[in-house]
Amino acid sequence: MTMPITARPLIVLRLTTSPIQEIGSTPEGTLTIFPVTGGSFEGERLRGKVLAGGGDWVTARSNGMMTLDLRIALEADDGSLIDMTFTGIRDDANRYFRTVPRFETAAPRYAFLNRLLAVGTAEIRAEGPVHLIEEIL
Repeated sequence: MTMPITARPLIVLRLTTSPIQEIGSTPEGTLTIFPVTGGSFEGERLRGKVLAGGGDWVTARSNGMMTLDLRIALEADDGSLIDMTFTGIRDDANRYFRTVPRFETAAPRYAFLNRLLAVGTAEIRAEGPVHLIEEIL
């Protein structure tokens, strides 16, 4: 018996970035770091701001695909801190941008984040990347 996968919205994440850091051609592909300088997140159960100091390590592959490795710190409106990481795939030619976020926090109010699996879609807008993150139920 196959159980269907269902999801519910968790957050919309908006990032602001500073000028990129071009690492260059590596054995894995062309590595570029997008420093995260801030942003915001908002959902039914949590909202707040993205703290400066994180970044997205993006490796452009020879086949046109990009692999993503984001690491940021979130601060909820109540001051609680949440570590967020994700890996993902971006293929601009096919309008495909998918991520697998993970969360870690010591805040009891947000302990549910430590136990959930999430997936995301995203797009790059003029004001910066926007990610729609959903919790898999």
